[in-house]
Amino acid sequence: MHVDNVIDFIAKKREREERQRAQDLEKYVATQCNFHQPENIDALVEGKMIEVKDHTLFLGFLSILKDEKIDPLDIFQDVFTLEPSRFEMSYNMRWWSVVQLAFTFLTILKENEPHTYADFLGL
Repeated sequence: MHVDNVIDFIAKKREREERQRAQDLEKYVATQCNFHQPENIDALVEGKMIEVKDHTLFLGFLSILKDEKIDPLDIFQDVFTLEPSRFEMSYNMRWWSVVQLAFTFLTILKENEPHTYADFLGL
């Protein structure tokens, strides 16, 4: 029984640390990742710091954008230029979810069209 308590404590500690890392990353993206500092965005793409979402999910998101008549490039730029709360009010979407999809977009773009990727970020 005592061993179970230790394992639970370790699992809870890891969970708490993971939550803190996620919050720190969210705060970093919100304050340091913009087109005035594109190298910060590039470093996160290069370091794969934000999980690349499943391509099916990404394609589904693009389909929703098409239905809503939202240009994907516009939303992926706005996610890095608008404050999170303003972004959510403008698009009625969770800012962090779109950030994750934007990093999926950027990863795909960097792998397949590096010149377009560099132009998008202004590198």
